[in-house]
Amino acid sequence: MTQVRRILNNPARLLAAAAAALVAAACSDTTTNPSQPEVSAAISQFTAQQFYATAKPMFTTDGGATPFRTSKTIPYWSSSFAYNGVTFPYTMVGTNAFTSNAQTTVPAVIIPFRFVFANGIVMDGGADVAATIASPIFADFTYPLSANDHTQYGDAIQRAMFNRLGSTYHVRLDEPTVAPTQTIAVPASKGVAFPLLNGSNIGLMDIGWFGNKLHNAINALHVSPQALPIVLTDNTFLFRGDQCCVLGFHGALSSVNGNGNQQVQTYVYGAFITPNTFGGPGSDGLSDIHAIGHEVSEWYADPFVNNVTPPWTAPGYGCNSFLETGDPVVGVWFPLPGNPQPGANGVYHPEDEVYLSWFARQVPSIAYNGLYTYMGTFTGPSTGC
Repeated sequence: MTQVRRILNNPARLLAAAAAALVAAACSDTTTNPSQPEVSAAISQFTAQQFYATAKPMFTTDGGATPFRTSKTIPYWSSSFAYNGVTFPYTMVGTNAFTSNAQTTVPAVIIPFRFVFANGIVMDGGADVAATIASPIFADFTYPLSANDHTQYGDAIQRAMFNRLGSTYHVRLDEPTVAPTQTIAVPASKGVAFPLLNGSNIGLMDIGWFGNKLHNAINALHVSPQALPIVLTDNTFLFRGDQCCVLGFHGALSSVNGNGNQQVQTYVYGAFITPNTFGGPGSDGLSDIHAIGHEVSEWYADPFVNNVTPPWTAPGYGCNSFLETGDPVVGVWFPLPGNPQPGANGVYHPEDEVYLSWFARQVPSIAYNGLYTYMGTFTGPSTGC
């Protein structure tokens, strides 16, 4: 399975990338921003057969911002690591994982998107709200991979990443507010929906068009910058040009004015995935909360989409230099019990996540049990590209 990630196009992150260039030769990667229109003439003619033959699960990022030491955003902390004489600063959600024992709780807003496609098929993210709230994204579960830690998925990953198990340190999402479902008519030139062989429907649409709808909804609903909005779709994914399929992204945008205290809005889009949508070896993990968990965990570790690392690569993946914890392990998952979704075999499919020590090339790893990913998928740090 191939995973593809496009580096965002924003000045703050491009300036930060200069540090990575001092460590190794520049890595080539295409720049793409979901908010910029990318219209594919082939969307309306796309078929189930083409999907099975060509679909590759992908994730990306949107926008990017410097928090300006602002109070008008989610709680965050900053630190840095050094590699080969170069200092790499980073910012994460919550309080300092090295020095704090505080519990941080971030408000969350679920924004369900309901799409009405030109052929009459309806894909309603509102139907997945209850399952998302009951899932490890918001509910407390027990995590055998980290000493039976009992908390939410994103918090469990962060606590293990900094070996804070057994402490009072937490970074949690609050019980979410559910915004009114946003019903959106999809023109044939912007998206298509059709049935798959498993009997379920799938929706596909242009990423630039979708990105504009996401930004408009967050603005129209007046979501606080101190909260995390999560745009939820039902088995609906995105075309980037003629490439399918982006399953999720996270992003950040800042206001123009503020005199050093600008509002900075962070956000997440994730598709709630119907089991067996993707075929082929290694695809069984692409189900239920896999995409949402991927993006929520990346939001924890890179909320403002500006954390640069030494260049890295991973199996089936191109060269990259950003601290995106889910990208190197797309499709790698571990089971958590209790998923009532038909076809899910009674378990949720949260994704493995890569730790800071892997990106920072720290030996030994500072994470729980000296691991480099939550599941131990990688046995050592990144090796460059």
